Amino acid sequence: MKKLIALLAALLVLAGCSSAPAQKTDEELMAEGWVKNPLENGYVAAPAELPAPVDTTKTYKNAEEKEVACEAGNYSAGCSSINASNLHEYLNRDDVLYIDLRDYADFGGKHLRNFEVIPYFAYIYGDAGQLFSGDVTAPVAAYEESVEIMEVLFPKDATIFLMCQSGGRVAKCIQLLEALGWDTSKIYNVGGMGQFTSDELVAVTSNPAEMKLDATYSFEGLTPVAE
Repeated sequence: MKKLIALLAALLVLAGCSSAPAQKTDEELMAEGWVKNPLENGYVAAPAELPAPVDTTKTYKNAEEKEVACEAGNYSAGCSSINASNLHEYLNRDDVLYIDLRDYADFGGKHLRNFEVIPYFAYIYGDAGQLFSGDVTAPVAAYEESVEIMEVLFPKDATIFLMCQSGGRVAKCIQLLEALGWDTSKIYNVGGMGQFTSDELVAVTSNPAEMKLDATYSFEGLTPVAE
């Protein structure tokens, strides 16, 4: 009986460590940074504040191979504030939309859990029936519904984490979104699957070597833009 009482006491102590402080009003808890947890009808700590997408304290090599500071508007993975080294700290948030721009075959072979797939070169950009073609900084719509579909795939009011294989597709996609009027201050290039090798990301990586996908991509019922 004594052992049982001691065990129950220990469990109560542990439970107390994971919950919000007791005997405080809702207003006091919210002022301290706690938020409502609808699943447990209680409070949990608020998620960490997101940094700006571009880390201006970093540097990169420009076309002349000179080391220069990252600046706003540089959407490369190398200038991103969230990347392979710290992405694990910002996963599974309710206030972020997680998107993998690779095709389904690459995604099926290895991917991060909870990322949805929107193949960039299959659906978004190209000259073989994709939504847009031309220069990504001045994209040309292939269909009258192209922008409307982009607003469904990449909601304008959402904070979005984009990944691909190395981060190159993401940079192009953000440039395209910016040209279409998106607020890129809420869109992050978190890098690519080839960089996600840290121990912290192993636990959220699915690597089913046996899974092989052969996808066919197309649009139906859209109205081509008259040339």
